[in-house]
Amino acid sequence: MDRRLAYVILNLLPGIGPGKMQQLIEAFGAPEAIFSASEEALLRIPGIGSRLAGVLRHWEQNCDADAELRLAQAAGVYVVTREDQAYPPLLKDIHDPPICLYVRGDLGALERCRQSIAIVGSRHTTSYGIQMASALASAAACAGFTVVSGLARGIDTAAHKATLGAGGCTIAVIGSGLCHLYPPENQGLAEEIAASGGAVISEFPLNHLPDKRNFPMRNRIISGLSRGTLVVEAGLLSGSLITAAQAIDQNRTVFAVPGRADTPFARGCHNLLRDGARLVETFQDVLDEFSLLPNLQIKAVEKTAQEQSRKPVELSPLEYAVWEKLSDRESAIDELLAQCEEPPSRILGTLLMLEIKQVIRQLPGKQVIRMPGKTVVAEG
Repeated sequence: MDRRLAYVILNLLPGIGPGKMQQLIEAFGAPEAIFSASEEALLRIPGIGSRLAGVLRHWEQNCDADAELRLAQAAGVYVVTREDQAYPPLLKDIHDPPICLYVRGDLGALERCRQSIAIVGSRHTTSYGIQMASALASAAACAGFTVVSGLARGIDTAAHKATLGAGGCTIAVIGSGLCHLYPPENQGLAEEIAASGGAVISEFPLNHLPDKRNFPMRNRIISGLSRGTLVVEAGLLSGSLITAAQAIDQNRTVFAVPGRADTPFARGCHNLLRDGARLVETFQDVLDEFSLLPNLQIKAVEKTAQEQSRKPVELSPLEYAVWEKLSDRESAIDELLAQCEEPPSRILGTLLMLEIKQVIRQLPGKQVIRMPGKTVVAEG
């Protein structure tokens, strides 16, 4: 088995995310060596129980890598592994880079991420938010920045469209396989992005269906591809705040656009600004931040994040109960759902809230892990 095929297989297998793959590579030296390891050797790896050892030992019964690669070729999709030259260096720097990237469009767009900005925001937005996202994305494109976003409704769509309108390069990171693009009404926009020197990318296998658990995971790629993340409009429960939190965790700069004081769509951005995000009125504010010398660059966001991490985080009784079932090692979401008496939809909503509060992180392979160094307390 060659190394490239080994990466593709690891990305297809259920329960194997970037964290577990890294453990396995450290133990066996190379991804292809994992598949010739004995069951006893696999069981010695922390977090690899008998179920996952069986999945790895009998991988042919759990995935069809040849069929996946044939489908990718037929669909005009590149499959980029961590060791390929096209894999974005910025993304490789995060602590849990995707095992593979499926890319529809121009591979050169990944190289252009060296000079990039993520522009994200709420799906439910205002005309002010659309106007600001469009103006900032257009200015970013004119300044030579690649604009990264999530192809979602609202702010993301406005950012992609404005970048294309300005003749710039934009990358859309989606939370499903490329054969099941979501939202479906942006199919035409995705095709335009791919045909205009940009790219639509995903870490999920081609036929992976959209699922709300996928989107927090995809958000780390949006921030990881970018030198900074700019939040245009976001409510207090917006997924964009997860992207901002992940950008901080990745030592990237966070920017936020102030909004009207009387609209709920501005509260998330205002919280970011109170916590030290850079205020943005025009794209020149972003350029000014990036023009500072590295040793003079203001680290207000990162400093505030460190201070906040030392404060206890209050959790509701259900949030606390779910948090207690997790550990500092990866846990399978499906196993967590089986342990809880509450309906799966309620537990999944609770996981989203725990991620917004930055006490857990959802990982690829339907895994979840506690964030290190966080102290939590139950409300009341």
